[in-house]
Amino acid sequence: MNIPLYEILRPKKIDEVLGNDKIKKVLKNWISKDKIRSFVVYGPPGSGKTTIISAFLNELDNKKYDIHKISGALEGAKTLKNIISQSETPLFKKQTVLFVDEIHRLNKAEQDVLLLHVEKGDLILIGSTTENPSFSINPALLSRILTFEITPLNEEDIETLLDRIANKFPEVSFSEGLNIHLKSYFGYDIRRIINTIEALIDIGIKKIDPEAFKEILSSFGYSKEDKYDAISAYIKSVRGSDPDAAVFYLAYMLENGEDPLYIARRLMILASEDVGLADPMGINIAVSAFIATKEIGYPECLFPLTEATIYLASAPKSNSALNAYMKAKKYINMDFEIPMKLRNPVTKWMKNKGYGKGYKYPHDYKGFIKDYYLPENLKKVQIYNPTEIGFEGKIKQRLKKLWNDFKDY
Repeated sequence: MNIPLYEILRPKKIDEVLGNDKIKKVLKNWISKDKIRSFVVYGPPGSGKTTIISAFLNELDNKKYDIHKISGALEGAKTLKNIISQSETPLFKKQTVLFVDEIHRLNKAEQDVLLLHVEKGDLILIGSTTENPSFSINPALLSRILTFEITPLNEEDIETLLDRIANKFPEVSFSEGLNIHLKSYFGYDIRRIINTIEALIDIGIKKIDPEAFKEILSSFGYSKEDKYDAISAYIKSVRGSDPDAAVFYLAYMLENGEDPLYIARRLMILASEDVGLADPMGINIAVSAFIATKEIGYPECLFPLTEATIYLASAPKSNSALNAYMKAKKYINMDFEIPMKLRNPVTKWMKNKGYGKGYKYPHDYKGFIKDYYLPENLKKVQIYNPTEIGFEGKIKQRLKKLWNDFKDY
């Protein structure tokens, strides 16, 4: 069997796992006290989530625990119910431990199947996810489990990894300082480091240095530096209203393994920051693309992401919302008092002190009345300066009509 080097090197014990000392300390403490809790580990692909969980499961006492491993991407409610039914059988004395790889792939109903049994203690749930659990796991389930975030390997950890590879392949040597280069190039992705080194060994390279990597890296994705260069080029192309360049960089990132949700989140930011009120539909398009990406995953998510990219690149642009916030931010450090008429008189004492006195309810004046709402010492400051671009031009005309001779729109 052709077992990948990554699997051959996968640690069997917690102490063999590189980095993440805090997580390892907690897990070892649970084992020593024989008190296991439900938890989920999250971090980017290739960062070692499955490795640390597998090492933990290897050290559990098989006489006390019945361990099941499933993929959230491949198995659903039926498999979960079969495992849970075993844990509920009176004759089944072992504590059931269920490891769900890619737990974020389970839908709400499938997560709800687990919820009651985790709460009752019938089931110890362990999960791994590439997504922030706050977004990908039901709040009710998340409140009943601990969450651990994987931390990236440092240069010393990568040096240890290279030593382990050298022990497997005595004929192979690594150049001095290669660990620093790999940290810069691959960041968190242990799997990609190992897979790339294995590919170099397979083609007969005995002396592995940065130059050796440069010759084949185009076949193995892009680096951490490339990632930030690509997302920068992508955002600037959308901002610059060039859909051709924007889709090009989108395809470059997706085809090189970039997390689609990372791109979708950046699109939502861009929709408000750069398109803004020139086309208020932009944020709706971006949010819809994010939801679609989250629900359908890769590769089908390329369709909503491409659609949103083209729409936002083609839309009129305005950063007036950003400018308004930044201008407001400058004033909040000044001494000011919220006008009494705008304060809510929730008690009799507040009412007697003048809270709410003089407030004019706009709906009593056909929906609008000219009045001051900013603090007294700022009441003539203009925070929002609308442009005349796209839909924002209509906003400007309406505000100008409403506030005519009162504010300078």
